[in-house]
Amino acid sequence: MRKWLAVLLSGYVIAGVACAAGPVSENRPVAPQAYAGLGIGLVDYSGGGSKASPKLFGGYEFTNKLAIEAGGVDFKKGYGMYIAVKPTIPLSEKLSVYGKVGVAKSRREIVLPAAPAIKKSDTGAYGAFGLQYSVTPNTAITAEYERFGKKKDAGAKEDVWTLALKFFF
Repeated sequence: MRKWLAVLLSGYVIAGVACAAGPVSENRPVAPQAYAGLGIGLVDYSGGGSKASPKLFGGYEFTNKLAIEAGGVDFKKGYGMYIAVKPTIPLSEKLSVYGKVGVAKSRREIVLPAAPAIKKSDTGAYGAFGLQYSVTPNTAITAEYERFGKKKDAGAKEDVWTLALKFFF
């Protein structure tokens, strides 16, 4: 956990330095704007393989390098929700890399044979990193890795890989 946190914090230091360096040309406007998106998350389950789950998210970009975002993933028998700060580093006019750090709330329902369902909830750290490709000035495709809190013993695991379509307003 400490190594993962160190890598995440290092990424945010690099993003902060890039933000201080000034604007980079991008095909989207630099003016503040809202966005929303939907995607498919690949969620691993203890003893049950992986399943595709829907994800909804939305946020507000203060600049093309800093945003705040909230979203949720349906774990089929539970959910994961988050709110996070999202620094972005533009790599070219259309491609950028980003990270997210915030707080996640997770709930999982564990169904055991011949026993009542067990519901577990927790609140913990949320972190993510990913790539964004701008298809048009108002549409982008994102691919990211997300982590919802601590390691889980049963039910949906904490790691999610997501592919999403994002729309700017």
